[in-house]
Amino acid sequence: MARIAISLSGGGFRAATFHLGSLSYLNHLRTAGGTPLLDHIAAVSTISGGTLTGLWFILGKCRGWSNDESLARLARLLLKGDIIDRASHEFLCGANKNNSLIREMVKIYDEDIFEDATLGDLMDKIDVISIDDFSANATEFNNATEFRFQVGKAVKTEKKGTSRGIVGNAYNNIPLGVARQIRLAEVFAASSCFPGGFEPLFFPRDFQFSRNEANAEALLKLKHVALMDGGVVDNQGIEPINLIRNRKDLDLFIISDAGRGHEKPYDYQESRHLPWLTVHRINVTLNVAIIAVAQFLLWVPQGFWTGFFLGLTLIFLTMRVATALASRRLIKRYARQVPFSFNWKELLHIPVSKYINLIASRATSMLTLTDKVFMNHIRSLNYDTIYNDPRWQNRRIMNALYELCSARNWSKNLKDNKAKGQYIVSDEELRLMEPSDAINQTSDNAADMATTLWWSADDRQKGKPQALAATGQYTLCWNLLEYIYRLRKDTTNLGPQADTIISLQAQLEDDWRHFKKDPLWLLNELGMTE
Repeated sequence: MARIAISLSGGGFRAATFHLGSLSYLNHLRTAGGTPLLDHIAAVSTISGGTLTGLWFILGKCRGWSNDESLARLARLLLKGDIIDRASHEFLCGANKNNSLIREMVKIYDEDIFEDATLGDLMDKIDVISIDDFSANATEFNNATEFRFQVGKAVKTEKKGTSRGIVGNAYNNIPLGVARQIRLAEVFAASSCFPGGFEPLFFPRDFQFSRNEANAEALLKLKHVALMDGGVVDNQGIEPINLIRNRKDLDLFIISDAGRGHEKPYDYQESRHLPWLTVHRINVTLNVAIIAVAQFLLWVPQGFWTGFFLGLTLIFLTMRVATALASRRLIKRYARQVPFSFNWKELLHIPVSKYINLIASRATSMLTLTDKVFMNHIRSLNYDTIYNDPRWQNRRIMNALYELCSARNWSKNLKDNKAKGQYIVSDEELRLMEPSDAINQTSDNAADMATTLWWSADDRQKGKPQALAATGQYTLCWNLLEYIYRLRKDTTNLGPQADTIISLQAQLEDDWRHFKKDPLWLLNELGMTE
């Protein structure tokens, strides 16, 4: 039986839905023995939005659901659900005393998706299901490394013992008794609370554990660490599969990557509105308003309007005092820290638009650095660990959301760099592999989806949920076919069960022809578009 590893990248609901498509296509493919290729998945690593799909997949296995039932339930949750709407409403308007949005999300995830399931539920079944290793990953602040919520079958160690992998990392090894109690809702929240959208989730403070005495003693010994989106250090989930590869043999590694593949160049347009508006003029206006309203109160008859204008006066007065105190406090605090001197009162005469530009330009550039520049750099480094490692030669596939977009050069994947750019396929196969306009348009629609944990009304109207799931299906079909064609040129380092995948060629070719005509045909057949 082929042993396949798959990593499900981050990217919010865009990623979760794209990976749903990838898994549903693996379930559609049937090996020579009649088993779905999805049952050959032995190792799973997930990040952020991919963690929702991955957790649901392994939870379904542990609960004894069929693949069809598990994927159908997930499709209903992803394509029809609206979790963020309920969470934001209850956080802002609800009667609860929760001051943290991410903790509110944990509550919703637990009630609406995972239904009190814990890592212990997975640990109890891991030895009897087809998956050997699972790791959902967050980023740990203190040491800038992954924090793995890991479940695995026991393997022998060099010291003649057994190990199931650790929960946490080398700096924070969470005891098994504590790890068992971690709710899957908390795992998903820790893995997906992206910077800027959510605050960190602190372990163990923000996690719900049993309050027995033995448990409390174990918790006191744990380090207090902040956790955020696992994509900060590895948005493709590659590192945990590399660690598993060191212990177990794998025939194929599928990297399901929901990155958009295209980003608009960074640009910032300076604001030039109201160049005459300064803090000083605001203060003068407030002073005049206070005096005018106070004078008006002298001749207005007592009653409603008296109270109204008195309240207005107090508001203006409060704003005037607040701006004066804030200005003095800032000047007093920072006057000695700047390397030059000038009259600090001149700050009051600088146009407000300049302050807006100073703040906005820094905020947008910092966001771009963290969300795009830094993430793309980390992405390249992580891919290098796979593509520059000879152990992974002919045992890896990147299944990227953007590969079949209209602006991408799809044919370059079919060239052999060692043979001066010659195609690895015949002219007939090259024509077969060419994506249709319908494929291009569906991929473009999918790649246009932002990184969010919700669907906007516009997303639903444009059919982005269905486009994403379909893109996961046909892009994986295309990449598996390309992989099989490539093996005709180079068969070195093949896994012992590579024939299981190679035997799928005719089915893949037939499916791809269907996808070219109608990218949503399999989605419709599975009832995921209703």
